[in-house]
Amino acid sequence: MFTQLFRRPDSYDDLSQLQRQVEALFSGWTRPQRHVAGPAFDVFDESERYRLVADLPGMRAEDLEVEVTEDGITVRGSRKVEAPEGFSVHRREREPLTIARSFTFPSKVDPEQVTATIQQGVLTITLGKRADTKPRSITVQSAA
Repeated sequence: MFTQLFRRPDSYDDLSQLQRQVEALFSGWTRPQRHVAGPAFDVFDESERYRLVADLPGMRAEDLEVEVTEDGITVRGSRKVEAPEGFSVHRREREPLTIARSFTFPSKVDPEQVTATIQQGVLTITLGKRADTKPRSITVQSAA
Protein backbone atom coordinates (compact mmCIF):
# COMPACT_ATOMS: atom_id res chain seq x y z
CA MET A 1 0.00 0.00 0.00
CA PHE A 2 1.25 3.43 -0.94
CA THR A 3 1.33 6.15 1.75
CA GLN A 4 1.89 9.74 0.77
CA LEU A 5 4.73 11.07 2.88
CA PHE A 6 4.93 14.54 1.43
CA ARG A 7 1.95 16.71 0.62
CA ARG A 8 2.22 18.96 -2.35
CA PRO A 9 0.73 22.41 -1.59
CA ASP A 10 -2.55 22.98 -3.36
CA SER A 11 -2.82 26.63 -4.34
CA TYR A 12 -6.64 26.44 -4.47
CA ASP A 13 -6.85 25.27 -0.85
CA ASP A 14 -4.58 28.11 0.22
CA LEU A 15 -6.62 30.62 -1.76
CA SER A 16 -9.94 29.48 -0.30
CA GLN A 17 -8.48 29.58 3.21
CA LEU A 18 -7.26 33.14 2.59
CA GLN A 19 -10.68 34.11 1.27
CA ARG A 20 -12.36 32.75 4.43
CA GLN A 21 -9.93 34.69 6.62
CA VAL A 22 -10.52 37.94 4.74
CA GLU A 23 -14.31 37.48 4.92
CA ALA A 24 -14.08 36.86 8.66
CA LEU A 25 -11.94 39.97 9.09
CA PHE A 26 -14.32 42.26 7.22
CA SER A 27 -17.65 40.68 8.21
CA GLY A 28 -18.01 43.03 11.17
CA TRP A 29 -17.59 46.08 8.92
CA THR A 30 -20.12 45.11 6.30
CA ARG A 31 -22.96 44.14 8.64
CA PRO A 32 -24.24 46.57 11.24
CA GLN A 33 -24.09 44.96 14.64
CA ARG A 34 -26.12 45.84 17.69
CA HIS A 35 -24.34 45.49 21.01
CA VAL A 36 -27.13 46.45 23.38
CA ALA A 37 -28.16 44.52 26.44
CA GLY A 38 -31.88 44.03 26.46
CA PRO A 39 -34.57 45.02 23.99
CA ALA A 40 -33.98 47.64 21.32
CA PHE A 41 -35.68 51.03 21.75
CA ASP A 42 -36.53 53.48 18.98
CA VAL A 43 -36.25 57.11 20.15
CA PHE A 44 -38.04 59.79 18.11
CA ASP A 45 -37.75 63.57 18.44
CA GLU A 46 -41.14 65.01 17.45
CA SER A 47 -40.35 68.73 18.05
CA GLU A 48 -42.82 69.08 20.97
CA ARG A 49 -41.98 65.74 22.60
CA TYR A 50 -39.83 62.63 22.58
CA ARG A 51 -41.34 59.21 21.90
CA LEU A 52 -39.72 55.88 22.84
CA VAL A 53 -40.98 52.58 21.42
CA ALA A 54 -39.81 49.08 22.39
CA ASP A 55 -41.03 45.55 21.73
CA LEU A 56 -41.46 43.76 25.06
CA PRO A 57 -43.40 40.58 24.30
CA GLY A 58 -45.02 38.95 27.28
CA MET A 59 -44.60 41.95 29.58
CA ARG A 60 -47.53 43.61 31.31
CA ALA A 61 -47.92 47.10 32.73
CA GLU A 62 -47.38 45.83 36.27
CA ASP A 63 -44.04 44.29 35.22
CA LEU A 64 -42.58 47.69 34.28
CA GLU A 65 -41.23 50.67 36.23
CA VAL A 66 -40.53 54.04 34.60
CA GLU A 67 -38.55 56.82 36.33
CA VAL A 68 -38.38 60.25 34.72
CA THR A 69 -36.22 63.27 35.53
CA GLU A 70 -35.85 66.42 33.48
CA ASP A 71 -32.58 65.03 32.09
CA GLY A 72 -33.77 61.58 31.02
CA ILE A 73 -35.65 58.39 31.67
CA THR A 74 -34.98 54.93 33.10
CA VAL A 75 -37.10 51.90 32.21
CA ARG A 76 -36.88 48.75 34.34
CA GLY A 77 -38.85 45.57 34.21
CA SER A 78 -38.88 41.82 34.37
CA ARG A 79 -40.78 39.02 32.72
CA LYS A 80 -41.07 35.67 34.42
CA VAL A 81 -41.65 32.50 32.46
CA GLU A 82 -43.37 29.89 34.56
CA ALA A 83 -45.14 26.65 33.75
CA PRO A 84 -48.87 26.62 34.51
CA GLU A 85 -49.99 24.86 37.66
CA GLY A 86 -49.85 21.07 37.28
CA PHE A 87 -47.69 21.08 34.13
CA SER A 88 -44.03 20.25 33.72
CA VAL A 89 -41.70 21.87 31.22
CA HIS A 90 -40.77 19.69 28.25
CA ARG A 91 -38.83 22.37 26.39
CA ARG A 92 -38.10 26.02 27.26
CA GLU A 93 -37.06 28.47 24.55
CA ARG A 94 -38.52 31.63 26.07
CA GLU A 95 -36.16 32.97 28.69
CA PRO A 96 -37.01 35.20 31.63
CA LEU A 97 -36.19 38.81 30.78
CA THR A 98 -34.89 41.59 33.00
CA ILE A 99 -34.35 45.03 31.49
CA ALA A 100 -32.84 48.26 32.76
CA ARG A 101 -32.31 50.96 30.14
CA SER A 102 -31.60 54.66 30.61
CA PHE A 103 -31.75 57.47 28.08
CA THR A 104 -30.74 61.12 28.21
CA PHE A 105 -32.03 63.76 25.83
CA PRO A 106 -30.47 66.87 24.28
CA SER A 107 -33.14 69.10 25.87
CA LYS A 108 -34.94 68.97 29.21
CA VAL A 109 -38.19 67.03 29.51
CA ASP A 110 -41.18 67.86 31.69
CA PRO A 111 -41.67 65.00 34.18
CA GLU A 112 -45.34 66.03 34.51
CA GLN A 113 -45.99 65.45 30.77
CA VAL A 114 -45.13 61.76 30.52
CA THR A 115 -47.37 58.91 29.40
CA ALA A 116 -46.47 55.24 29.13
CA THR A 117 -48.67 52.57 27.56
CA ILE A 118 -48.13 48.95 26.65
CA GLN A 119 -50.38 47.34 24.09
CA GLN A 120 -49.87 43.88 22.61
CA GLY A 121 -46.29 43.81 23.88
CA VAL A 122 -45.28 47.21 22.46
CA LEU A 123 -44.24 49.82 25.01
CA THR A 124 -44.72 53.46 23.98
CA ILE A 125 -43.50 56.29 26.21
CA THR A 126 -44.17 59.93 25.34
CA LEU A 127 -42.23 62.68 27.12
CA GLY A 128 -43.15 66.34 26.64
CA LYS A 129 -40.30 68.82 26.33
CA ARG A 130 -40.08 71.67 28.81
CA ALA A 131 -41.46 74.93 27.43
CA ASP A 132 -38.29 76.90 28.20
CA THR A 133 -36.14 74.52 26.11
CA LYS A 134 -38.32 74.50 22.99
CA PRO A 135 -37.12 76.55 20.02
CA ARG A 136 -38.90 79.85 19.67
CA SER A 137 -39.53 81.77 16.45
CA ILE A 138 -38.73 85.46 16.49
CA THR A 139 -40.11 87.91 13.96
CA VAL A 140 -37.49 90.10 12.36
CA GLN A 141 -38.58 93.74 12.18
CA SER A 142 -37.40 96.31 9.76
CA ALA A 143 -35.57 99.26 11.31
CA ALA A 144 -37.15 102.10 9.34
